[in-house]
Amino acid sequence: MKYTIKVWLFTVIASPLFLFLILGFIINKTKLTEIIESWPIIGFMMIYGLVLSIPAMIIFWLLERKLRDNFNDNKIKIFLSIYSFISVWITFYFFDKGFMESGFQQIFWVVIYSLTIVFGVWLFKLGIKSKNCA
Repeated sequence: MKYTIKVWLFTVIASPLFLFLILGFIINKTKLTEIIESWPIIGFMMIYGLVLSIPAMIIFWLLERKLRDNFNDNKIKIFLSIYSFISVWITFYFFDKGFMESGFQQIFWVVIYSLTIVFGVWLFKLGIKSKNCA
């Protein structure tokens, strides 16, 4: 459960920060002070993301538990990466069916969240295995 929580919190906290920094600095040439003044929006995005991702992260946790019994860490992380990437797209689609037609910035949001969770999957250690795995 600790692994799932670490990945979840990393994604919920880092994704909005990455999004604002990349969209702000690189794409929109925003000043740092304007990005810092956006902290209420970033905080809202973190809370909103935390709540909306609950179903996907419960499945993530159950999948991780099941995979631990049969696979080594790298295989588990490959499965979790694929699941995570797809689950982000499904979650965005479920809550905003028109995001694909909304343009580059909306799709960019999904890409950032997807890449951040996959990075989180590989960043943290899985912990102690419950059985010997192949």
